[in-house]
Amino acid sequence: MSLITVNNSSNFHYTWLQRCAGNIIRYGCTTRPKHIAIVMDGNRRFAREHNFERSRGHTLGADKLFDVCQWCYDLGINELSVYAFSLENLKRSQDEIDTLMSIARLKLSEIEKSLEKIHEQQICIRIIGNLDLLPDDIRQSSYYLMNETDQYKNFILNVCFYYTSRNEITNIIKDLIKGYQKDLINISDIDDDLIMQSLIVSTSHTGHLPDIFLRTSGELRLSDFMLLQCRFSMWIFADVYWPAFNIWHLYWIILQYEMKSKTLINIQNQCKDILKENQIMNEEKTQRIKTYLDWLEQQRTERLKL
Repeated sequence: MSLITVNNSSNFHYTWLQRCAGNIIRYGCTTRPKHIAIVMDGNRRFAREHNFERSRGHTLGADKLFDVCQWCYDLGINELSVYAFSLENLKRSQDEIDTLMSIARLKLSEIEKSLEKIHEQQICIRIIGNLDLLPDDIRQSSYYLMNETDQYKNFILNVCFYYTSRNEITNIIKDLIKGYQKDLINISDIDDDLIMQSLIVSTSHTGHLPDIFLRTSGELRLSDFMLLQCRFSMWIFADVYWPAFNIWHLYWIILQYEMKSKTLINIQNQCKDILKENQIMNEEKTQRIKTYLDWLEQQRTERLKL
């Protein structure tokens, strides 16, 4: 079954061995990840090593994303967050930025043409970041797709565009200040838990933080991507360029998670217990926080209607 028909790779056919291994992972793993965050790195180096134009490397990287969406969907992983464009990328040449915007424009257009299938399979597409920096047509397409698919939770694709974790945290602080000024919350309500819940409103439609942080290309850097959200994730730095990433790499990553997930989950639960011990909750505070988070979600929803 094809998830989103946007390129030839969406007609991906499994070999019998790939299908067999996939079924073992889907139905045999006891703690299969629900959410994977990916820094899709290595497009330019892949192009250089194969004597391609840089633009072709980026195009192959965009195509690979839809392959990975398909593989995750078939394995029962229902949320994928990807780092498509960092605010730091604005330091690149204008020619390369224009190339990236052209690819984004093309892929968004192709997704719009597949909207009937997206509705049928209940796929949610979310573009996260400083969307005001996008060209007008790309921003309008982004808002249109998000508004059309916002209600779905069968499979969620979070695409981080003009994004850094530092900028996201800065915006959350600004939102907390607005919430205080509107008498929605008290200063004493602001703690680690509220900040994390605010991040969830911003970056995860399901409320499930990433189980795995994956960076391709062999670089051992986090690149300011979902730093707080991935603090309990299993970090994997795969020594393969993103366009060359294949289904066997994904299978291997999931098996790594299966072997180490018990330890990760225990650590996460211990940290949650420590935080709960230091929290003072009462009915009034609980209601204030709920009101504030509802307001945050309403702000996001209203923006999609613009």
